[in-house]
Amino acid sequence: MEFLKLSAIILITVILSAGMPTFNREISALITFSCCIVVLLYIINLISPMVDYVKNIAEYISFEGIDIVLKIVGIGFVSQFVSDIAIDCGNRSLANQMIMTGKVFVFILAMPVFIQIFGIIEKLISL
Repeated sequence: MEFLKLSAIILITVILSAGMPTFNREISALITFSCCIVVLLYIINLISPMVDYVKNIAEYISFEGIDIVLKIVGIGFVSQFVSDIAIDCGNRSLANQMIMTGKVFVFILAMPVFIQIFGIIEKLISL
């Protein structure tokens, strides 16, 4: 049901913004941007209980890297979201820069995990 609600909101926005460029391109972009924000906030509201559930499972099995994993997933979502909005507004170069920025931040966040993995591999090799 939630999926149908979001689909209806997006479809109505597409119809509204499709008719606007003949009148005013800025209003069309504003309508699209507003819909994107509404959908993003709705999705964050839907996913927050799942994030809490994953954190509880990670605590139960003593997995300390779950915060890093969740941050990486969040960076991926936000990077794609901002990139898509930039493309819709006609700025592909900024969209590409946003994607690259997201990749760099994912790499930076993942570095401690790589170091731990290399430490484990080193211990296994020395056995």
